[in-house]
Amino acid sequence: MQLLHTLCRRIGNFVLLFGAMPDLHYINGPDTLPPPLTPQEEQQALCGLAAGEGAARDALITHNLRLVVYIAKKFESSTAGVEDMISIGTIGLIKAVNTFEPGKNIKLATYASRCIENEILMYLRKSSNRRQDASIDEPLNTDSDGNELLLMDVLTSDQAQVGEELERNAERSALLAAVQALNPRERQIMELRFGLRDGVEHTQKEVADSIGISQSYISRLEKRIIKRLRQQIESLV
Repeated sequence: MQLLHTLCRRIGNFVLLFGAMPDLHYINGPDTLPPPLTPQEEQQALCGLAAGEGAARDALITHNLRLVVYIAKKFESSTAGVEDMISIGTIGLIKAVNTFEPGKNIKLATYASRCIENEILMYLRKSSNRRQDASIDEPLNTDSDGNELLLMDVLTSDQAQVGEELERNAERSALLAAVQALNPRERQIMELRFGLRDGVEHTQKEVADSIGISQSYISRLEKRIIKRLRQQIESLV
């Protein structure tokens, strides 16, 4: 039951966050990420966001994806692939847009940066708990000035979570039925990624190495599987 709870929470977040989003390509290919909004465009979008316009929300998310990529690359390491960091960072960006209050004296980019970094740090903390042999002095990456980001920096960071935790939008029984309906390889991917077998979640790179296919292919498969799960869940609940 605990494993199902974990899967429901993780997939529920992805469904809520990415269900209505267009296809986005971050790496390997032409530069498809849109440029940042001009100050005037951002102000107009923020006004639309305050009025509840979905298109304005999507624009603020899409046009800030470069910020996600920039921050995610700072945390890339041999144990933390950049695609995983971008996926996690995008969750932080969406939380930022969903909870941003224009009336407060802070820019969206500043607020979003904190949310993105916080989301990645929480992910790294969780991942570190299952790497018992990792040294607290192990460098995760270096910044442009040559300063190392140590595992200790992640473990001792006291950043408070920014934004409210998203609620699950699927019944556990419906989710379980949808997962069981996947073909064997798809089910294996979800079991490894979300810890269905032993409660241990794996990165896309680890899943790719285990199955013997590329990480980018795992990323595409995972997105398609989650999209199909969403459709199946909606038909069951």
